[in-house]
Amino acid sequence: MSDQAPPFSKERYKLTIYKIIMIYAPFYIILKLFAISKGSWVLPNLILCLPLLAIGLVAWWQFKNEKTNWIFVILSVIVVSAMRTLEADWVVWLNDNL
Repeated sequence: MSDQAPPFSKERYKLTIYKIIMIYAPFYIILKLFAISKGSWVLPNLILCLPLLAIGLVAWWQFKNEKTNWIFVILSVIVVSAMRTLEADWVVWLNDNL
């Protein structure tokens, strides 16, 4: 019985979060493109897609090359949380100032 890995290991958590990031990033971008097609402001929404595009690509590259790390996971969660929390304000601010 001691040969089995624990059901919840730190490595498993990290890989699960990586997979969530790799799924969420394209979902967010598709959601923004759909909003643009329905009449939302183009430039602010495209600008807000850039951080998640970068995070998604880096997550995919690190996952593919098995170079995952907790710092990236923590920073990604912070960036995604900030974007979801402040998104509406940033869209208006970008539209007014660009």
